[in-house]
Amino acid sequence: MLKKNLIALLATALIGATMGGCPDIELEDVLEELEININQVVSDVQTIDPRSNDLILLGDAADTVVVIEDNADVIVDIRDQLVVEELLDINLIGFENLTGFDVYLVFLVDGIEQGVFVFDGETLLLEYPCIEQLQLLAEEDYDPFTGEFLGDFDLSGLNYFNGDFFAAPQDFYCGDALILTIDPIAITAEADLIDLR
Repeated sequence: MLKKNLIALLATALIGATMGGCPDIELEDVLEELEININQVVSDVQTIDPRSNDLILLGDAADTVVVIEDNADVIVDIRDQLVVEELLDINLIGFENLTGFDVYLVFLVDGIEQGVFVFDGETLLLEYPCIEQLQLLAEEDYDPFTGEFLGDFDLSGLNYFNGDFFAAPQDFYCGDALILTIDPIAITAEADLIDLR
């Protein structure tokens, strides 16, 4: 149902744009609807870019290195940063942290290793040009108040494949948001899909 609503909304916006209607308002509506849908699925969106100078890491956490591919964007405001005309050509990767700790995640995007901090109770959103594969490697947990290292977990084997490039398995497609929830009990990641189209 969510997918049909978003497709209908996007189609309406594009028809309005080609007929000389009020495309700015309609395109803005698409992004507003998308923001509402994402906010219904995830916890608070993380508003601090992990690469930012505003990121202050304490204790053991200060020794970690944040690495995000150059062609990726940290999304802190869906309506201001996403572009409707590009939604079919991107993947939005979300890391939702429900562990009770600040976590440092190490993962591969199309074979390129990256590492990010996701704060307790928040969801980090990363926009990539359409990706083929996402592989989780490791999770490190840190005390959110002191930065003390609490433990790490092997997440290898948690792989997600784009059905536009692989016949099977098909975990997501270009134009999807793939939300991975890091769960404190199962120490695993479960994927939710949101169609951006």
